[in-house]
Amino acid sequence: MKGLVIIGDYFEDVEMIAPVDVWRRHNDEITIASLMHRKEVISARGIKMECNILLENANLEEYDFLFIPGGPGVSKILVNLKEVSDVIEFFASKNKLVCAICAAPMLIGRLGLLKDKNYTVYPGFDKQVIGGKYLRDKGAVKDGNFITGKSMYYSIEFALLVIESLYGMHDKENLLLSIQGEN
Repeated sequence: MKGLVIIGDYFEDVEMIAPVDVWRRHNDEITIASLMHRKEVISARGIKMECNILLENANLEEYDFLFIPGGPGVSKILVNLKEVSDVIEFFASKNKLVCAICAAPMLIGRLGLLKDKNYTVYPGFDKQVIGGKYLRDKGAVKDGNFITGKSMYYSIEFALLVIESLYGMHDKENLLLSIQGEN
């Protein structure tokens, strides 16, 4: 499967890198696209990273799922970019998997896409979600074609839930064993 990761400056390091690592270990093709109109982005911890492409050069039709990591950049930058909403709405309209962790589920929820759905998000950002049932005590939640994660702590659990959703429990369990060094 092919996944598109969209990030801007001040993304949360672990929330972006850990899921991408898990999916690439599973041999999924992951493309990291910058929203900053330049390939280099700066993480919340000040690490400079070069993305694979600029978002404007991505052919959204090619991807099976979308992932948006959290971090301070979500509420400072991404929330103000129309293209973020456009990409989310594109994937949702095609019934493709839309995944977000920490503050980023708010970007989906403010569009009304989590209405009547279960979700989790970093505490406090639930107030910006229209409708839906906030499962504060859950680390990762799947409802329909949306997967949401609570925080950096749940990054691996979140990534494995995406694998389970795309491929089934068998693939998730085998990958988990491999990650744990038992396979």
